[in-house]
Amino acid sequence: MTPSIKPTFHALSLLLVAFVLAGCAVQQPRSTPGPQPTQSNNPQMAAAQGDYERAANLYMQASTRTSDPAQRQRLRLQAGLAAAQAGNASMAQQILASIQPSTLGDMDRSRYELARREISIDGLTPDQALAQLPPPNSGVPPAIAELVWEKRAQLHFAQNALIAGIGDLVQRGVWLVDETALSANDERIYAKALDSIAYGQGPESRPAGNADDTTRGWLALADIGQRQWASRDQRDQALAAWEQRYPGHPATRSILRDRFDYTPATQPAATGQPGQFPQQGPAPRPSSDTVALALPLTGKFANAAEAIRDGFLFAYGNTRTNAPQPLIYDSNTLTPAAILDQAQRDGVGILVGPLDKPKVAEIGRLPSDIPEVALNYTDTQNNRPGFYQFALAPEDEAAAVARHASERGYARALALVPKGDWGSRVFDAFRSRFNADGGQVVNYATYDAGDRDYRGPIQSVLSGYQQGQGADFIFVAARPLQARLIRSQLRFYRASNLPMLSTSHAYTGTVNAGDDIDLNGVGFADMPWVVGSGDFLETRRNEARQQYGDVAEHYSRLFAMGMDAWKLTDNIAKEGLSSGDVFEGMTGVLALQPDGRVTRYLAWAVFRSGRPQLVQMPSESDARIDSTQSVPWEQR
Repeated sequence: MTPSIKPTFHALSLLLVAFVLAGCAVQQPRSTPGPQPTQSNNPQMAAAQGDYERAANLYMQASTRTSDPAQRQRLRLQAGLAAAQAGNASMAQQILASIQPSTLGDMDRSRYELARREISIDGLTPDQALAQLPPPNSGVPPAIAELVWEKRAQLHFAQNALIAGIGDLVQRGVWLVDETALSANDERIYAKALDSIAYGQGPESRPAGNADDTTRGWLALADIGQRQWASRDQRDQALAAWEQRYPGHPATRSILRDRFDYTPATQPAATGQPGQFPQQGPAPRPSSDTVALALPLTGKFANAAEAIRDGFLFAYGNTRTNAPQPLIYDSNTLTPAAILDQAQRDGVGILVGPLDKPKVAEIGRLPSDIPEVALNYTDTQNNRPGFYQFALAPEDEAAAVARHASERGYARALALVPKGDWGSRVFDAFRSRFNADGGQVVNYATYDAGDRDYRGPIQSVLSGYQQGQGADFIFVAARPLQARLIRSQLRFYRASNLPMLSTSHAYTGTVNAGDDIDLNGVGFADMPWVVGSGDFLETRRNEARQQYGDVAEHYSRLFAMGMDAWKLTDNIAKEGLSSGDVFEGMTGVLALQPDGRVTRYLAWAVFRSGRPQLVQMPSESDARIDSTQSVPWEQR
């Protein structure tokens, strides 16, 4: 699965590790200048070219030459991550064993976590490893996201899935900010595209049918490059036709000039971190008052889709509107292009959906003048005007926990989250927001959600707390069963006085005082529809139960998502949506960001006698303050 490490590199690396861990590095005299960076001794250049073996070696060499302990640790961490990227899990493990993660800053902690994750997938098959290393979400720092895409590309190439690997490198390019690294990435993509053509995987092949347009553009360019042309004019005509077919393609940055000596007529599309750039141009206005809702009403997401649909229709029925009954499409039987085609034929003014992330990503890439409320987030930047993304993102809840803790005056936190992508996303969002508010996560640990005994991770996360280092609370991301067990085991380890804060995932959404008595005192963020009180909410919830029965009762959060999807739709129809818009919804206070994403601000509740009790409803002022301060996505 992983690239082999040359024996000489491996032996030298282990020797360097031994010297560093033993504290035997010889300091260079301050008056003697170090070697000047060149192509052969610069680890950043080696990493940019994809030579992580050499980068790890060079980082370790550099760590032996510095007298600054902090810089030495930083270089060792970079070496460990480079070794993990190269597939040398044993070297990476030895290096990371010498580093205390609680002493690392945010970015270095993210590097450490990525290296640990890559070590954990060593020895798995490429398919298994890819499942354990999913695409990065929008809140991941670019320097980490590009490494994840790089590793995924390696894994795809290891199983000869060349087009999938090229697609990973294309996504990596979105996150690169260094021009040298970006140019090297383009060169690698083009070289792999030539390999793909040689193996019969061209732009018209079956694997290319699942690729994005940019990846197909690379394959089409490589197809031109490998052909024998009767004259340069013929080749240049083919390049001109290619450029018309793929305007602003990344290959116009340098590949056309360097590989073909051809001057492009267009400029490459801008790259950057998703969740950061505003939509370009004014949003289209609805061409009619007809609304279509596209959901996977068959297949594995049918129950979720049904709850969202019912909530959508319930809210529509409670709104004074001239809009006709919404049209319903089964997105499980339609491609994204077919959904848009059907909407055009039906004269749809606003499209809502789809729900599953791959189809959301694909439909977001298709040209359309229909305003759309997608019911999930994409993992890459999308600046199409009028393309809005609404989801029940756990990052919003983690940020709400951090915000509540800061309002309580808490400054030092412990954190316990499940292993895997979901836990990493929640932890990153919590830590980023808590740090932005002036707090500090002093220690954290991960647990296996499939276990029932969490002694190891609990003892680990409490070690500093029990030794007098102090913490104001512990943030626990867990499902109800795990949350109850963790709460009980925290009491066993004499941490019963340590406040435990969590996301809505700790609560099923249905009152169960007998089981949830173990969660007494635990505070959590949740949506107003679930924990809110008052005559209006009580009346609406009773009406929903009477009309939709078990769906409204047992899928209450998805039902509320459907209600807010209608609210967004109704606002588009009446006034349109603009960046900075804030309004109350059933899933929280909704705030529209410049990139078209809708973020949520949650209510706060606490368990008393096994029952959730509302403490505070979400505030529109919080959303407006964040909007005026332009808080980045990863810190919301």
